[in-house]
Amino acid sequence: MTRSGAAILERPVASPSLAAGMMGKTEKKRANTPAKPGIEQEGEEVDQAFDVWLRRGLHQLYDTVAREPIPEDLLRLIEEDRASEKK
Repeated sequence: MTRSGAAILERPVASPSLAAGMMGKTEKKRANTPAKPGIEQEGEEVDQAFDVWLRRGLHQLYDTVAREPIPEDLLRLIEEDRASEKK
């Protein structure tokens, strides 16, 4: 499941009065209080896990390429360009 798919699954109840009737009490939202405690923290943990997975995958794919020496022709072109900029 993708991150966007997870967000779709968590839908608020259509009517606050319906929610209060189902819970047997009324709830008042406080300012700066998340509707479901811990959701923000879980989202951060998921983001961190995804970042670690992505970083490891990219390293597996590209570390060998990054270690390769720069071709002599490319180095020569870079040096020629630098020399022409100084003039």
